Amino acid sequence: MDIKKTSIRLAFGLLLLAASPAAMRAQFAHPEAADHDHAHEGRIFAGGALTYWRNTKAETTTFSFNPELGYLFNDTWGTGLLLGYEYGSARKAGGVRAEEYAVKVSPIVRYYYVHKGPFNLFMDAGAGYNLAVERKGGETERHSGFEVGVRPGGCVDLTEGLCLCLRFGFVGYRNGYFSGEEPGLGHDGFGLRFAPEELMIGLELEF
Repeated sequence: MDIKKTSIRLAFGLLLLAASPAAMRAQFAHPEAADHDHAHEGRIFAGGALTYWRNTKAETTTFSFNPELGYLFNDTWGTGLLLGYEYGSARKAGGVRAEEYAVKVSPIVRYYYVHKGPFNLFMDAGAGYNLAVERKGGETERHSGFEVGVRPGGCVDLTEGLCLCLRFGFVGYRNGYFSGEEPGLGHDGFGLRFAPEELMIGLELEF
Protein backbone atom coordinates (compact mmCIF):
# COMPACT_ATOMS: atom_id res chain seq x y z
CA MET A 1 0.00 0.00 0.00
CA ASP A 2 1.38 3.43 -1.01
CA ILE A 3 1.27 5.34 2.26
CA LYS A 4 2.07 8.66 0.59
CA LYS A 5 -0.83 8.36 -1.86
CA THR A 6 -3.14 7.19 0.92
CA SER A 7 -2.22 10.19 3.09
CA ILE A 8 -2.79 12.61 0.20
CA ARG A 9 -6.20 11.14 -0.57
CA LEU A 10 -7.24 11.21 3.08
CA ALA A 11 -6.07 14.81 3.48
CA PHE A 12 -7.93 15.83 0.32
CA GLY A 13 -11.12 14.19 1.57
CA LEU A 14 -10.91 15.93 4.94
CA LEU A 15 -10.21 19.24 3.17
CA LEU A 16 -13.41 18.88 1.15
CA LEU A 17 -15.27 18.02 4.33
CA ALA A 18 -13.93 21.12 6.07
CA ALA A 19 -14.89 23.31 3.11
CA SER A 20 -18.55 22.28 3.28
CA PRO A 21 -19.22 23.77 6.74
CA ALA A 22 -17.40 26.96 5.74
CA ALA A 23 -19.68 27.39 2.74
CA MET A 24 -22.78 26.74 4.82
CA ARG A 25 -21.76 29.19 7.53
CA ALA A 26 -21.49 31.88 4.88
CA GLN A 27 -25.20 31.40 4.11
CA PHE A 28 -26.54 31.05 7.66
CA ALA A 29 -26.45 33.26 10.70
CA HIS A 30 -23.50 33.15 13.05
CA PRO A 31 -24.04 30.96 16.13
CA GLU A 32 -24.52 34.08 18.22
CA ALA A 33 -27.25 35.49 15.96
CA ALA A 34 -30.45 36.73 17.52
CA ASP A 35 -32.58 33.88 16.15
CA HIS A 36 -30.58 31.34 18.15
CA ASP A 37 -32.56 31.13 21.38
CA HIS A 38 -30.61 28.50 23.31
CA ALA A 39 -27.02 29.39 24.19
CA HIS A 40 -24.70 26.42 24.78
CA GLU A 41 -21.69 28.22 26.24
CA GLY A 42 -20.13 26.75 29.37
CA ARG A 43 -22.47 23.77 29.57
CA ILE A 44 -21.97 20.09 30.27
CA PHE A 45 -23.80 17.73 27.95
CA ALA A 46 -24.70 14.11 28.65
CA GLY A 47 -26.70 11.69 26.59
CA GLY A 48 -26.45 8.70 24.36
CA ALA A 49 -27.69 6.86 21.31
CA LEU A 50 -29.32 3.48 20.83
CA THR A 51 -29.31 1.48 17.58
CA TYR A 52 -30.99 -1.84 16.77
CA TRP A 53 -31.41 -3.62 13.42
CA ARG A 54 -32.73 -7.12 12.67
CA ASN A 55 -32.56 -8.57 9.15
CA THR A 56 -35.01 -11.48 9.21
CA LYS A 57 -34.06 -12.71 5.74
CA ALA A 58 -30.31 -12.82 6.34
CA GLU A 59 -30.80 -13.70 10.03
CA THR A 60 -28.48 -10.98 11.26
CA THR A 61 -28.86 -8.74 14.30
CA THR A 62 -26.96 -5.60 15.26
CA PHE A 63 -27.28 -3.58 18.45
CA SER A 64 -25.29 -0.69 19.89
CA PHE A 65 -25.51 1.59 22.91
CA ASN A 66 -23.33 4.72 23.02
CA PRO A 67 -23.42 6.97 26.11
CA GLU A 68 -21.52 10.26 25.95
CA LEU A 69 -20.37 13.06 28.23
CA GLY A 70 -18.78 16.36 27.28
CA TYR A 71 -18.32 20.09 27.80
CA LEU A 72 -19.24 22.99 25.49
CA PHE A 73 -16.74 25.86 25.65
CA ASN A 74 -19.03 28.13 23.62
CA ASP A 75 -21.63 27.95 20.84
CA THR A 76 -19.00 26.67 18.38
CA TRP A 77 -16.58 24.32 20.15
CA GLY A 78 -16.85 21.48 22.62
CA THR A 79 -15.11 18.28 23.67
CA GLY A 80 -16.29 14.98 25.06
CA LEU A 81 -15.97 11.24 25.42
CA LEU A 82 -18.13 8.72 23.56
CA LEU A 83 -18.30 5.18 24.95
CA GLY A 84 -19.93 2.21 23.31
CA TYR A 85 -21.15 -1.35 23.60
CA GLU A 86 -21.94 -3.20 20.37
CA TYR A 87 -23.31 -6.62 19.53
CA GLY A 88 -23.69 -8.41 16.21
CA SER A 89 -24.84 -11.90 15.26
CA ALA A 90 -25.22 -13.76 11.97
CA ARG A 91 -25.78 -17.29 10.72
CA LYS A 92 -22.78 -18.60 8.78
CA ALA A 93 -22.49 -21.44 6.28
CA GLY A 94 -23.58 -24.76 7.72
CA GLY A 95 -26.00 -23.10 10.12
CA VAL A 96 -23.27 -22.05 12.56
CA ARG A 97 -24.16 -18.87 14.41
CA ALA A 98 -21.43 -16.30 14.96
CA GLU A 99 -21.67 -13.59 17.61
CA GLU A 100 -19.45 -10.62 18.29
CA TYR A 101 -19.29 -8.30 21.30
CA ALA A 102 -17.31 -5.07 21.31
CA VAL A 103 -16.60 -2.12 23.59
CA LYS A 104 -15.14 1.18 22.41
CA VAL A 105 -13.74 4.47 23.68
CA SER A 106 -13.76 7.60 21.48
CA PRO A 107 -12.55 11.04 22.64
CA ILE A 108 -14.03 13.74 20.39
CA VAL A 109 -13.87 17.43 19.55
CA ARG A 110 -17.21 18.92 18.45
CA TYR A 111 -17.52 21.81 15.99
CA TYR A 112 -20.89 23.52 15.41
CA TYR A 113 -20.97 25.23 12.01
CA VAL A 114 -24.67 26.11 11.73
CA HIS A 115 -27.16 27.40 14.32
CA LYS A 116 -30.51 28.31 12.79
CA GLY A 117 -33.29 28.68 15.31
CA PRO A 118 -33.64 25.32 17.10
CA PHE A 119 -31.63 23.51 14.37
CA ASN A 120 -27.89 22.89 14.73
CA LEU A 121 -25.36 21.13 12.50
CA PHE A 122 -22.06 19.86 13.88
CA MET A 123 -19.13 17.54 13.28
CA ASP A 124 -17.52 15.23 15.83
CA ALA A 125 -13.83 14.69 15.05
CA GLY A 126 -11.64 12.29 16.97
CA ALA A 127 -10.17 8.84 17.36
CA GLY A 128 -11.66 5.60 18.58
CA TYR A 129 -10.36 2.27 19.86
CA ASN A 130 -12.39 -0.90 20.30
CA LEU A 131 -11.88 -4.42 21.57
CA ALA A 132 -14.06 -7.21 20.17
CA VAL A 133 -14.69 -10.85 21.08
CA GLU A 134 -16.05 -13.19 18.39
CA ARG A 135 -17.64 -16.55 19.18
CA LYS A 136 -18.27 -19.01 16.38
CA GLY A 137 -19.06 -22.64 17.06
CA GLY A 138 -16.88 -23.60 19.99
CA GLU A 139 -14.12 -21.11 19.18
CA THR A 140 -13.45 -17.66 20.62
CA GLU A 141 -11.28 -14.98 19.00
CA ARG A 142 -10.26 -11.56 20.29
CA HIS A 143 -9.18 -8.65 18.15
CA SER A 144 -8.93 -4.87 18.32
CA GLY A 145 -9.12 -1.95 15.93
CA PHE A 146 -9.01 1.82 15.73
CA GLU A 147 -10.42 4.70 13.71
CA VAL A 148 -9.54 8.34 13.06
CA GLY A 149 -12.08 10.58 11.41
CA VAL A 150 -15.17 12.77 11.47
CA ARG A 151 -18.86 12.05 12.05
CA PRO A 152 -21.32 14.65 10.70
CA GLY A 153 -24.42 15.24 12.77
CA GLY A 154 -27.28 17.52 13.66
CA CYS A 155 -29.50 18.26 16.63
CA VAL A 156 -32.77 19.99 17.39
CA ASP A 157 -33.36 21.95 20.60
CA LEU A 158 -36.59 20.39 21.88
CA THR A 159 -36.62 22.67 24.90
CA GLU A 160 -34.09 24.54 27.01
CA GLY A 161 -31.36 22.01 27.86
CA LEU A 162 -32.77 19.06 25.88
CA CYS A 163 -31.74 18.17 22.31
CA LEU A 164 -32.57 15.40 19.86
CA CYS A 165 -29.32 14.46 18.09
CA LEU A 166 -28.49 12.49 14.96
CA ARG A 167 -25.16 11.30 13.58
CA PHE A 168 -25.25 9.91 10.08
CA GLY A 169 -22.01 8.57 8.67
CA PHE A 170 -18.24 8.45 8.98
CA VAL A 171 -15.35 10.05 7.06
CA GLY A 172 -11.82 8.92 7.84
CA TYR A 173 -9.55 5.90 8.30
CA ARG A 174 -10.19 2.55 9.99
CA ASN A 175 -7.99 -0.42 10.80
CA GLY A 176 -9.83 -3.57 11.89
CA TYR A 177 -12.56 -1.44 13.46
CA PHE A 178 -15.81 -3.21 14.35
CA SER A 179 -18.91 -1.01 14.10
CA GLY A 180 -21.92 -3.31 14.34
CA GLU A 181 -21.68 -5.06 10.98
CA GLU A 182 -21.60 -8.82 10.40
CA PRO A 183 -19.42 -10.61 13.00
CA GLY A 184 -15.80 -11.00 11.98
CA LEU A 185 -15.88 -8.15 9.47
CA GLY A 186 -13.80 -5.30 10.80
CA HIS A 187 -13.26 -2.30 8.55
CA ASP A 188 -9.89 -1.56 6.94
CA GLY A 189 -9.40 1.48 4.72
CA PHE A 190 -10.43 5.09 4.39
CA GLY A 191 -13.15 7.13 2.77
CA LEU A 192 -16.75 8.20 3.22
CA ARG A 193 -19.16 5.60 4.63
CA PHE A 194 -22.92 5.71 5.09
CA ALA A 195 -24.52 2.50 6.38
CA PRO A 196 -27.34 1.57 8.80
CA GLU A 197 -24.86 0.72 11.56
CA GLU A 198 -23.34 4.21 11.28
CA LEU A 199 -26.65 5.90 12.15
CA MET A 200 -26.87 7.11 15.76
CA ILE A 201 -30.02 8.74 17.15
CA GLY A 202 -30.37 9.85 20.75
CA LEU A 203 -31.00 12.62 23.27
CA GLU A 204 -28.59 15.07 24.88
CA LEU A 205 -29.19 16.87 28.15
CA GLU A 206 -27.33 20.15 28.76
CA PHE A 207 -26.88 21.63 32.22
